[in-house]
Amino acid sequence: MNEWLTSSHPSTSFSDRFAKAIYLIALFTGSPIIQKPSSFFYDLQALHLFWKMADAVVSVLLDNLMSILISEGRQLLEFDDQFEETKEELQYMQSYLKVADQVKGRDRNEILKRVMSNLRELVYDTEDVIADCQLLFQKKHEGCAPNFTSYCFPTHLKSRYQLGKRLRKINQGVRKVKENMKSYLQTAPRQPGKDEDGGNMQMTYPILMHEAEMVGLEDDSAKIRKWILEVDGPSTVIGIVGMGGIGKTTLAQKICRSESVKNSFHHLVFVTVSQSFKLDELLKKMLKKLDVKEESLRGMDVEELLESLNRKLDAKYLVVLDDVWQTNEGMWWDSLKSGLPRVEGSCVIITTRNEEVAKSMGAASRHIHYPQTLSKQDSWSLFSKVAFARTGGKCTNPDLEGLGKEIVARCGGLPLTIKVVGGMMQGKSDSIHDWRDISERKELGIDKNDELIISCLELSYEELPTYLKPCFLCFAMFPEDFEIGVQDMVNWWIGEGFVWGENGKTAVEMGKERLSELFNRFLILGVGKDDFERSYVSCKMHDMVRDMVIRIAREESFFVRLDRGGSPAFSEQSRRLGIVRNTAVDSIRNSPTKLRTLAGMDIQSIEMISSLKAKLCEVRWLRVLSLSLSDWNLDGDVVCRDWLSGIGSLQHLVYLNIESSALISLPDSIGNLRNLRILRLQACPNLKRLPVSITTLEKLTAIKIEFQFLECMPEGLGKLSNLERLGWFSPVNKNGSGISELKSLTKLRELRMEIKSVEEIEEGEWNVLSMLQHLQILWLDFEGISVERDGIVKKIEGELSPPLKSLRELYIWEWPGERTPAWLSPTSLPNLQCLFIGGREGRIREMGPRFWDSESGVWKVEVLVLYWIEEMEEEWQRMQRAMPSLRLVKVWECPKLKSFPFDVTVDTWKENKWRKEEEDSGLRLKGVAEEVEEEEAATGAVEEEEKGYKFYSLAREEEGDKFYSFAREEEGTSIQEIFSK
Repeated sequence: MNEWLTSSHPSTSFSDRFAKAIYLIALFTGSPIIQKPSSFFYDLQALHLFWKMADAVVSVLLDNLMSILISEGRQLLEFDDQFEETKEELQYMQSYLKVADQVKGRDRNEILKRVMSNLRELVYDTEDVIADCQLLFQKKHEGCAPNFTSYCFPTHLKSRYQLGKRLRKINQGVRKVKENMKSYLQTAPRQPGKDEDGGNMQMTYPILMHEAEMVGLEDDSAKIRKWILEVDGPSTVIGIVGMGGIGKTTLAQKICRSESVKNSFHHLVFVTVSQSFKLDELLKKMLKKLDVKEESLRGMDVEELLESLNRKLDAKYLVVLDDVWQTNEGMWWDSLKSGLPRVEGSCVIITTRNEEVAKSMGAASRHIHYPQTLSKQDSWSLFSKVAFARTGGKCTNPDLEGLGKEIVARCGGLPLTIKVVGGMMQGKSDSIHDWRDISERKELGIDKNDELIISCLELSYEELPTYLKPCFLCFAMFPEDFEIGVQDMVNWWIGEGFVWGENGKTAVEMGKERLSELFNRFLILGVGKDDFERSYVSCKMHDMVRDMVIRIAREESFFVRLDRGGSPAFSEQSRRLGIVRNTAVDSIRNSPTKLRTLAGMDIQSIEMISSLKAKLCEVRWLRVLSLSLSDWNLDGDVVCRDWLSGIGSLQHLVYLNIESSALISLPDSIGNLRNLRILRLQACPNLKRLPVSITTLEKLTAIKIEFQFLECMPEGLGKLSNLERLGWFSPVNKNGSGISELKSLTKLRELRMEIKSVEEIEEGEWNVLSMLQHLQILWLDFEGISVERDGIVKKIEGELSPPLKSLRELYIWEWPGERTPAWLSPTSLPNLQCLFIGGREGRIREMGPRFWDSESGVWKVEVLVLYWIEEMEEEWQRMQRAMPSLRLVKVWECPKLKSFPFDVTVDTWKENKWRKEEEDSGLRLKGVAEEVEEEEAATGAVEEEEKGYKFYSLAREEEGDKFYSFAREEEGTSIQEIFSK
């Protein structure tokens, strides 16, 4: 019995942890349920109906509760062996009710959905009891060690009574739901012990399958490239028309990635229009693609934006307007078109589901392309690249190939369906039973394409592992075509408790693994890559996937989103509220009070911000609070006085994000946020200092301050011993945190440090970095040093001892010396994988002697980025010898480099790349003329095929773009003879 109660391993079943947690809460609050434990646990069996949907919501809080309560309560847990028997019954019920939940998912039984809804509320209410219990514990023992007997003090009897009363109400609800369940769960139970996630395997690392997206598009791409390159008039419009999921966007992206297209246009702008948009927002997106800073666009009206667009498109351009739904009888298009200058050879590509839309925007019938569904061969090829990505796109189990082809045949040749189903199968084991079960599902094989896609998407959601479902539902909160930062999404999941650290990995690492699984299943799409091209920066959803996740999230009362002027019917069951742009103030005031997440996106009025003050006093169980303003010039005093002044009451808050604000200061009451783990402040230019009270937030694991003007961090930063990510730090010797405080932050995995003055670092202090042995990412910024450069170099150029063995990524911006420092060596950084060196004001001419020292070790660097180092004169062959593991090199504005595998003196504004796999396969970058000639040959081959000839193609890939050489099969000539020619 004691062994069961004191175990809290993450792998313990949900039912087990939930039972123990409820029992312990009852024990600490004096609830009468402990008088009849067997009756309590019998009633608790009903809670397993929510198991598949709600497990991730409560798991982390249960684990946290056990870690606090078990350690102090063991001596009081003297009960009989009945608990072990109860645990076995609950495990059996877990398997039984999993079947019931699947019935609910397929047949949408309204009664079962009602039962699920009621149980979900009980789970949320129980979670709130757990949170309040923890908070009570913390308040009583601030500054001293926790002790269970403190709950007996009279000052806490009232709180204990209230907690017990709430818990009794929860248990009454459990008993009521159990009675309702008896008549409706007539499903045959499964045997306990079966894999809870139905054979799903966890996919922990992202697979960037660009090649998979290209299957079957070669002829389409060659045809449209020919149209584009032959344009001889101004602003020709080309349409790509087809149903959702047919591959219109993928085709447009492939065309834009083509080297011939990129080299033929001076400006290339790709924007998604979507169903609901405003012209000013679309114009701002286009201008940002043209490197116009967002700050300069604030406050501009449509006419000013059109004028700015007209000025920026000063040379031949290609504009892609993706996913256009309507033109409002040409109104917005006529206005946008007036901002597109009539430049000879320029082109506009439209992707749309409606042929009339393309024609109304000026696309001639001869310039409208209609993508077709994939052939059987291309369908299997695409499916294989996704489903068998971990074995190089090859099916290594012959027993699965037949079942796989059956699955593919029922996908209708639709790329989106094939990718989503392939991603689902990638997460399956090699069990013939699992694959046959999917091949026989009724969701596959529907004749109507639109219905087939929706059915397959629902099947993919149904087959998600339990822990991924709440993570996936979070995407329903965001507006259409909204790009969500990868780190922002992970922060939200951490705040809600959907991910947590385990098995030696941090919560952030686990969150990124969850995100990778969704990428690999093609349920979300990656947007942009980081500097080292190892991961995505942002993510978004295909509109059909978004429609599906919104519908499911609404059925589950997962969220409410307020759009422009929207006033939806609220439900007290709504736990997440998204506010988008101009929302009626009354809608905010009438929103639910049991919110877990409150996210304001692109807020545009002071009135909306002010209305949040009263709301913050009501939502006492809030975990995630995020506010992004559309204009950081909004009155900063108002933001602080009428909004943040009430933030100290949110004592359960885990994640706080403020973006694009004229915020002048944070209130001292932020020190009341005892459970705050992540603080993110972005684009707050008037914020100069943080309150000292922030150093009392012992649970903080991340401080991310981006695009800031902070002077320094408050003194005492070293007290935050749980910090794992410090997104900005500038050391000072007085009235702030010095570099010596870093030595206490031994859990740091990511550090961004800005050195502003030589006076802020004492002799020998630099070696503090060597104490950060868990550090994986380090960004060093020397941009603020304009004088005394030689002095700072002398202070920080020495070796690091001991070496930073965990460091994987290093960014050096504007190093003030002419040589790289001694610590930039394989000795000090033995496991470095990615190196970025850049900065327009930097003086680097050569790598220092220690950089080339191979006697003490060899560089393991795989990715090297050299950015805007105009004086560097290093030689390519020497760089390759020093870094034998290099697989990717990116160079921009480094005209004095020698013998590099691209001409650094031509088009220095363009980023040049070298990839090892291209060199290994004998490929070289080709000039524009050569590629155009090849495309013309491909296009000619397509035209010849229409005359009845058969063609065979040899493919090779270059920078994500495939080029094809065609050979005609002539009478009496074998394929081998053609290819040998």
